[in-house]
Amino acid sequence: MTIVRIWRGVTLATKAEQYIEYLNNFVVPVCQTAEGNEGLFIMKELQGELAYFLLLSFWASDEALKNFAGTDSCEVVDPFPEEKNLLIAFESIASHYKMVYKSESSNRK
Repeated sequence: MTIVRIWRGVTLATKAEQYIEYLNNFVVPVCQTAEGNEGLFIMKELQGELAYFLLLSFWASDEALKNFAGTDSCEVVDPFPEEKNLLIAFESIASHYKMVYKSESSNRK
């Protein structure tokens, strides 16, 4: 059963592109090469002077997620110092959901 990990962070809008670059250079490669990773979505919403980020990662099992997080308490998030320098706020606990339904793509014409 797929596990969805949800995490949020906030940067200043002026640092949003720099944060995206950080994510692309460090977070994306780690997720892509992690055993059991089934995908990653990174979303950004600008609200005035702030940029809100939502990261959704998909994992084949609880064990795969624990291996990725490197600890049994895989909900705890402790960003690297480089990332903390870009963020003005972040969730220290990620949410984990078991996927119970996934729609198939429909190619309606």
